[in-house]
Amino acid sequence: MKLKHVLIVPSLLAGLGGVASANAFLLNEFDARAIGRGDAVVASDTEPSAIYYNIGGMAAAEGTRVMITGAVITPNASYTDTSGVKTDSNTPTQYLPGVFVTSRVHEMVSVGIGFYTPFGLAVSWPDSSPQNNVIKQETLHTFFITPSVGVNLNSVVPGLTAGAGIDIVPATVDLLQDVYFGTDRGEGHLAGKGTGVGGRIGVMYRPQMLQALSLGLTWRSDVKVDFSGNGNFNAPAPYRSSLPPDGPVTTSITLPQTISGGASYHATDELEVEANVVWTNWSKFKQLNIDVPAPTTGTMTISQNEAYTDKVTFRLGVEYRLPSLGAAVRAGYIYDPTPVPTSTISAQLPDINRHDLTAGASYNLGNFDLHAGLLFVLPGKSTADSTLYMPQYKGTYDVSAFVGSLSLSGKLF
Repeated sequence: MKLKHVLIVPSLLAGLGGVASANAFLLNEFDARAIGRGDAVVASDTEPSAIYYNIGGMAAAEGTRVMITGAVITPNASYTDTSGVKTDSNTPTQYLPGVFVTSRVHEMVSVGIGFYTPFGLAVSWPDSSPQNNVIKQETLHTFFITPSVGVNLNSVVPGLTAGAGIDIVPATVDLLQDVYFGTDRGEGHLAGKGTGVGGRIGVMYRPQMLQALSLGLTWRSDVKVDFSGNGNFNAPAPYRSSLPPDGPVTTSITLPQTISGGASYHATDELEVEANVVWTNWSKFKQLNIDVPAPTTGTMTISQNEAYTDKVTFRLGVEYRLPSLGAAVRAGYIYDPTPVPTSTISAQLPDINRHDLTAGASYNLGNFDLHAGLLFVLPGKSTADSTLYMPQYKGTYDVSAFVGSLSLSGKLF
């Protein structure tokens, strides 16, 4: 058995987290109000969640405001090989928390902080999966902590607000993979952690000559996370020497930058329509290099080709307010193409070009609003490239997902 078959760490960036509403392993479920309108809020979000969606909007609101939010993601995926044998993933339901606070501390200045998990994954396959030597179980959690500042420039340029923040990103990973020796089986397990730092800026503009229109633009930087942990390898005695020794394992991952832009228009006082585009710089994820213990002394580097490509996501949202009822209803659509090429697709990340439908509603509770949002990733397929040596496993992946979210937001004082 060759060592290249023991690629424990290359599974690090893959999984079913991306089955939610954003491509690959990027998640957007941090405001039920935004989810309900297809996450199309770059030009309009002045809630505390603007720290995530467009930090340029956080200075538009007065007082001290808070949002507490949570989402439940139910992913569904299966793999059907070329002989027609189907294997269903047994990935459990995932939960995404989020907390955002903003406060106007000066006529022109607001400060805030957000806690959320925009990059993450979880995947699990049963013992019967033919790809357990690719991945059996894995989780990746990134915890973004974003202290922020916003500036209301209305006195200088009417209708203009801007913001900036620093992203502090602790992250953890846990991976489990089988290793086969004929009919015998070994196992590799890795657990590690790392921390990265990035930043974001954004602007929002409401022209005084056309106040029904709002424009937004925001950029979030790359975040490089250096992971270190321990690899533990087990196998029947005759084969143990074929695996790396137990010991430290390290790798680096760059969470890709994004640029988001959008326009919102109030067709009437009650009806708002918004369109957004989001570019994600996935092409930086071309190859994953991992340092593992060498069979004798020192370390050796294992590389895995990924060949992701940059992608542009399109979002459309509609919101209709019902002032007499203290409520609002929403709907949205997202087209989210996968950056994962058919030449590298595997059980690590059975991704598809996603078509998402969303719906939501809000109800006023005095100083607070309760928001609900639903998102359904329509069932889709992706078939591995059959003309190349990569990927190793040929076949078709079926993917769908359901997301439900609740948020509570309002003004404290």
